[in-house]
Amino acid sequence: MSIARTLHFSTHAELKNVIGQDLINDDNIAIIELVKNGIDAGARRVKLSFVEELVPGGPEKGPAILLEDDGSGMSADDVEHKWLNIAYSEKKDQQVKGRVLAGNKGVGRFACDRLGSKLDMYTQRRGEPLLHVEVDWTAFEGKKKVDDSIQKVDVSLTETTPDRMKEKVGQALRSKGTLLAITGLRQAWDRERLLSLKRTLQRFVNPIAAFDRGSVEITIEADSERDEDVLSEIHDRVNGPVANQVFDKLKFKTTYIHACLDESGTLLTTELFHEGQRIYRLVEDRNDFLPLKGADVVLHYMNTYKKAYFKRETGLHLVDFGSVMLFVKGYRVPPYGDRGNDWLGVDSRKAQANARNLGGRELLGIISIHGTDLRIVSNREGVVRDRAFGKLTSREGLFFSALTRLERFVVDGLKWDSVPEYVRRSLQAGKMPGEADMPAGEVYDESQELKRRRIAMDVLRIVGAAPSTTKQLEINSDILEALSREREQDVQELLEKFGAFDATAMGQDARLALGKVQLEFKRQKEELEKSRLDASRKGRQVQRLKTVARGYAEKNLNLERQVKTQQSEVMFSRLDSTTDREQLLLLHHQAGLYAQTAQNYLTKAIKELRRGDAEKVVELMAKALNSTTKAVKVSNFATKANFRTKTGDLTADIVQYVREYLLNVAKDGSAQNLRLSFSGDTAVSFPMRFKPIDIAIVIDNIAFNSEKSGATRLNVDFARVSDNELRLEFVDDGDGLSPEVQPPEKVFERGVTTTKGSGLGLYHVRETLKELRGSTIHIKEGEGAGFGLVIRLFK
Repeated sequence: MSIARTLHFSTHAELKNVIGQDLINDDNIAIIELVKNGIDAGARRVKLSFVEELVPGGPEKGPAILLEDDGSGMSADDVEHKWLNIAYSEKKDQQVKGRVLAGNKGVGRFACDRLGSKLDMYTQRRGEPLLHVEVDWTAFEGKKKVDDSIQKVDVSLTETTPDRMKEKVGQALRSKGTLLAITGLRQAWDRERLLSLKRTLQRFVNPIAAFDRGSVEITIEADSERDEDVLSEIHDRVNGPVANQVFDKLKFKTTYIHACLDESGTLLTTELFHEGQRIYRLVEDRNDFLPLKGADVVLHYMNTYKKAYFKRETGLHLVDFGSVMLFVKGYRVPPYGDRGNDWLGVDSRKAQANARNLGGRELLGIISIHGTDLRIVSNREGVVRDRAFGKLTSREGLFFSALTRLERFVVDGLKWDSVPEYVRRSLQAGKMPGEADMPAGEVYDESQELKRRRIAMDVLRIVGAAPSTTKQLEINSDILEALSREREQDVQELLEKFGAFDATAMGQDARLALGKVQLEFKRQKEELEKSRLDASRKGRQVQRLKTVARGYAEKNLNLERQVKTQQSEVMFSRLDSTTDREQLLLLHHQAGLYAQTAQNYLTKAIKELRRGDAEKVVELMAKALNSTTKAVKVSNFATKANFRTKTGDLTADIVQYVREYLLNVAKDGSAQNLRLSFSGDTAVSFPMRFKPIDIAIVIDNIAFNSEKSGATRLNVDFARVSDNELRLEFVDDGDGLSPEVQPPEKVFERGVTTTKGSGLGLYHVRETLKELRGSTIHIKEGEGAGFGLVIRLFK
């Protein structure tokens, strides 16, 4: 006879472990689940208490966790048919007072089992009896029989009074709400774990205000930590409200981008802000992000200053706080954005193009998904990787659409907001602008005006707007007005590109600014035409004046050439005539002094060698080598330089000196196998007081190192940063710095080398520059092939 029966699933008692301790595998996540339940019940206050004992001398021994909310509470029917109904949830698509509910799986209550072996729950609806639910989680464990169903394990529900509640747990509810008393804790909660919980809650609650018309106050109380809190910074205190205003504060300090889709998912609005001002606002028709209706992306670029501010504000390094976090319906989804979690692939992408792409160490952001149902996996660790998730995270997705626009502004417009090396070191040491040895404000390698002009000239590419999809485009008027200070022929092509946009799409301020640019160019043309007419009317008189002026100009030009030639000859001239015997003797005497000094150092080194002091030997040998080098330089001067060049201090144009030394002296010595070139402000003048021999030592050491690394070319770039600072950049095409030197700046320490050299060359260069009014040298960052050095000379 065939079998035909209707069957039903049964639930074994071990289900408690599967959806409790096994599924919710992190204590912080377990507490967040319980906090969510309170918020979903309409609570305005949620209080977490960690106590050494519920009631001194009471029935429950040992530490406990209390979680109290002032939400709506539960009736006996709610407890029986909803709270005890596994996987049942009435929260799907439900709202309380406009607030999106966080839970919808019906298993969050089992977070109590993760935290402790026993639960006493007190709950009360307004005007109804106070209820007490007792759950002994151990009663569900150790069940081996096939018919040991979860329904057979008793859970106690009784009516109680506030007095009896206070006798058992030490406090009573007000008119409504729920209190969970968890005992038999499975883990000890020391200060470190409590601070970790507080920081996790901070990241959890931060964006709630964006989705909630009312605020939710979450507080932590732990009496055992109050004494330690008194001695701690605010961000390192356990007790008190859980609040995180980091992102709000960053808006006033960082460069950040905000991209959001409307509720239809077809209209994308992107705004970029810098130093508190909006640079542009772009509204586009898009249909490639449809599954992400109402999605919102905010990304902050964290340069060296912003990282220092962040550390001062939070007590955490940015890398420890996290990077780009995901929030679904107002609540954070771990582990996205945790340290080391490259869920968006930004770090692997940066590794492919380090000089063009931002990585997790430069980014801090929030992705908020509100109108789209990204499904959180059952263990609360991430979301289901469905089509919507792909539209968010793929290289063509919404996140990278915002990131690439931020990168274009940061990399091309701000040049990474690079700061001087001495400022970088001070910030990393914990100093802030205005404190000891730090400028009062933020200092960058480039001026704001230079950045603004570069942004203006490349503004459309930075924005990345297509005329065919653009509905609105507003650009900061100050940026556009900067175009009037550029050459018309350079700007005309950009203005033509602006003309491709629909006139109604351009914002009013942008249209006015572009109009001012056109009017300025028109005014310049009119003035030029007027000048031409005036010149034509004056006719022959003007021509005569031009002829006279040309004669003066030619004379002046010849005089300038003669002066430059004489200046060059004064510094470096080939000795084609007879030498000055007295000056020759002076130079030979100077060389003898340096040689004698070297001999003295070597004698001392031999003595120290016999004593076995290796460190002292190396130090003396380095000094001897330095003196020997100076003696060689004097000899070079004797054969290459005119004897009127002083062997001591000299006040002269150091730009001209460096060029002439490389071309007339080093070219036949340290740089004889290098093709030399010059760039930057090659015509700039920078007179200062210096010792010619010291500068010769610096140049020769750099040139020698380039040759030893296989370089064939050496370029020197000149830039006058200010009245008192000159920047020299030496860049070659050699093998570059060996990866064995870590960190790279150790190359300036004595004895560090990856060639057959002594490891003293760059050490001598650094020490020589220090004596020149604190001038500095450091490795040029961002070099591809080859090797670069940056020297900053101060008057």
